Amino acid sequence: MAVELVNGSQPVDGTAVPGTPEDGSGRKAVVPLQVPADDPSVQMGAHSQSDSGQEENIPPDSLRLDPHVGEELYGTSFEANYSRVHARGANAFGNHNTIHYITYQGQPAAKPFIRDAVEVPDLLAVYTGTDSDSELTALLDQRSTACLTGRPNTGRFSTACAALARRHDAKRVREVLLPEEIKAEALHHAADSLMTDHGYVLRLPGNGHVEAMRVLADIFRQRSASLLLIRNDESRARNRHSAEVPHRGPDPVAVFRRHLQHQLCNRADLSEEESERHVETYLLHPDLTASIERTYRPLEVVRLAKDVANRHPADQEALADIIGMSQPSRRARAAEILRSEATGGDRRPRRADQHERAFRIAYAVFAQQPLHYVFEAASLLLEEIDGQANRPDWGRMALQHPVSELLGPLDVDWREGQEAVRARGGVSRSAWLRDAALRGAIIDEAWHEFDSTRPAILKWLDTLVAFDEELVRRAAAEVAGLLAHHDFERVCTDLIDGWASSPKPRTRQAAARAIVAADMGGQVHHLVRRKVQEWTGGHRNYQRDAAALVYASGLQQPDLSWSLADLRRIATDRMQQHTSAVAEGIQQLFNHFPDRVDEVVSELARWSDDRQLRRHAGNALLSLTQRTVDDLPNAPFDLMTKLAASQVDADDLARLWRVSLLASRTSRQAWPIFGQWLHKADSDDTFRKSISALVTDLAADPALRRRLQFHLVRLTEFQSGLPTWLENAMREW
Repeated sequence: MAVELVNGSQPVDGTAVPGTPEDGSGRKAVVPLQVPADDPSVQMGAHSQSDSGQEENIPPDSLRLDPHVGEELYGTSFEANYSRVHARGANAFGNHNTIHYITYQGQPAAKPFIRDAVEVPDLLAVYTGTDSDSELTALLDQRSTACLTGRPNTGRFSTACAALARRHDAKRVREVLLPEEIKAEALHHAADSLMTDHGYVLRLPGNGHVEAMRVLADIFRQRSASLLLIRNDESRARNRHSAEVPHRGPDPVAVFRRHLQHQLCNRADLSEEESERHVETYLLHPDLTASIERTYRPLEVVRLAKDVANRHPADQEALADIIGMSQPSRRARAAEILRSEATGGDRRPRRADQHERAFRIAYAVFAQQPLHYVFEAASLLLEEIDGQANRPDWGRMALQHPVSELLGPLDVDWREGQEAVRARGGVSRSAWLRDAALRGAIIDEAWHEFDSTRPAILKWLDTLVAFDEELVRRAAAEVAGLLAHHDFERVCTDLIDGWASSPKPRTRQAAARAIVAADMGGQVHHLVRRKVQEWTGGHRNYQRDAAALVYASGLQQPDLSWSLADLRRIATDRMQQHTSAVAEGIQQLFNHFPDRVDEVVSELARWSDDRQLRRHAGNALLSLTQRTVDDLPNAPFDLMTKLAASQVDADDLARLWRVSLLASRTSRQAWPIFGQWLHKADSDDTFRKSISALVTDLAADPALRRRLQFHLVRLTEFQSGLPTWLENAMREW
C-alpha cells in the first residue's frame, strides 16, 4: 500500500509511520519526517484560466510526429540526404564521431563545439565537381580562411568538405557548431581545440563573415589549418569580398551519372565499366533525362538514382513508375491540379476557379481524413479569399458543385480511395491521395505560384488551429510547418510565434508541432533551433511552455548540454510546475543520447538540490525508471541495467530516488516503481549487487530508512516478507 504524506509528517489516510520505541513500552511514536518540500513561491505562480492547476501527464512519445508526416510534406527532401551525413551512433551526429566539448555542462551553452565530418570519404566517392572547385582550391592555397557563398539546397556543404579534403585529407575535415548567441570570433578563445593540418567548415548566418575571416586568419595559419565559412549569398557580385567564392550547384545529369554508377557497383556487384554502360543506357530515356533536369536540388537527383538502382534492371514500365513518383513529376501534377479549367472558350467566373482551388488545397491539407473536414475547411478558405478581395459576404452556397467537379484531376484519387477503403472497411469518403507526398506538393504550389495567396492561407490556418477537433489543429500545424520551411521568418512572425504565446495549451501544442514539422524538411535546422532557444530565453512563460513541448516532441539541440541547459531554464518557470513537458523532454534526451545517460542523470541530480527544479527531477526519474530495454515481457529496466553496468553514477541515482520517494507529489507513483526494481533484482542476480548498494545508500537517511521499512512490506511484490538480501541492505545502517 502506498500512502501520500502531507507536510512530511502524517499519511493522508491517518496511518502512522512506525518510529522508534519510547520508554521501553513497545509503543511506536509518530515521527515527523523531513521531506524535501516544494518551493511555496513556485506554487503561487499565476496561471491563465486555460491552464489547469492539475498535474498534466504526457504519455511517453505521444507528442512525436509520425515520420509519414515528413514524407507527405517533403517527399524526397525528407527521404534522402545529399551529403549522407546522418545522425546516428553514440553522439547522434555523424557516424560514431568524436565531439570536442567547449561548453559548460548544465549551464546555458556559451561556447562552440567541434565534431568530425566522418562521412567525407564516402562523400568523395560520389562527389560531382562544380564550377567553384578550382577557384576555391586556389583560394585555400593562399589563405587560411575563406567563404563559400550561394543559395541553400545546392550542395554547398558537400563542395566545402570536398575542398577541405583536397587541401588536407578526407579524414581531417571537421565541422564547427555555434550556439545561438555566439559569434564565429569565439573560436579565437578555443584555439587549443583546433588541430594542426585540419580543415574546418562553419555554416555562418548573417553578414559577419568578413570580420570572422579577419580575426581568425592568424589562428588557423599558425596551425596550417583552414576555415571555410558557408553563408547565404545576399550580396551583389561587385560587393563580394576577395575571399568569397560564389557557389554554383553541380550539373544534375552529372550527379545522376555519378550516384547511379556508384549504386550499381555496390548493389548490383557490377564492374566500373559495366555500371558506366548501364548508366548511359538509362540516360537515353528522354523522360528520365527531362525529369533529372527539372529537379530543384541535388538530393532530388540522388533519390532518382537510388530508385533506379533499386529496380535495376529497370524496364520502360519501371522507369515510368520511378519518374511518376519523383519530385519534378509531383510538382507538375500539383500545377495541373490547381490550374484553371476554362471550357468552351468562355472565361469562367473568377470565384469558380477560386472555389475549386480552395477545395483542392483543403483536400491536400486533410489528406487521408474524412471528407467533411475538407468541405468545412474549403468554405473557410474561400471566406478568407473573399475577405482579401473586399467582396461582400456571400455566405456559404449549398448544392452548387458536386465533389467530382470541385476535385477535377484529384477525382481519380478520390474514387480510388473509396474503393480501397471499402475493401478493408471504414469510412468510404476520405480525402485520398494515391501519392501521399502530393500533399506537400499541392500546398507548395499554392504558396509559391499564385498571387496574393499567402495572407489568406495564413489567416485560414490561424482559424483552423482554433478548432476543437484535435485532427484539424494537427493538420493546420503540419501545413504551417511546411510553409515555415519555405518562408521561416514570415510564417513564424505572422503565425507560429502567436500560437506559442497563446494562453490556450492546445494552441501552444500546435506551435510546437509546426516547428517540429518545419524541421523535418532538413533545410532550416539552424533556424528552428534558434527559434526554440528564443522561446526558451524570452520573457513569455507561454513561449517557454511551447519550447518545452518542442523538446517533448523529440527535437534536440546539436549537443546534449545545450538541450539540458534549455530544459533547466524552462523548468525554473513557475508555470511549468503543473506540467510534465519537461520530464517528457528529458525522456526524449534519454532516447536520443542512449550512451550519455550518465550526463542526463547527473544533471537531474543537480536539479534535485534546487527547490524550483526538484519536482521536475522527480518526475523525470519516474519516467526514465519505467523504460525497459525492449518490449518483451519481463524485460529489465533500461536505467537499472545501466546502473548494474556502472554506466550511471550510483550516488546521483540515489539522490534522485530519495527525492522521488519522499516528495508528496511523486511518492505515490515512486514506491510501486521502486518495488518493481527491487522485485527484478530479487529474481535476477545480475542486478542484485547494484540495487543492494542503492538501497544501502537510501537507508543512510534515517527518515527514508523508516519509510522503506514501512512501505516495502506493503507492496504487492513483498507481501510475504522481504528477502534476506534486502533486509541486510537496510540493516547496514
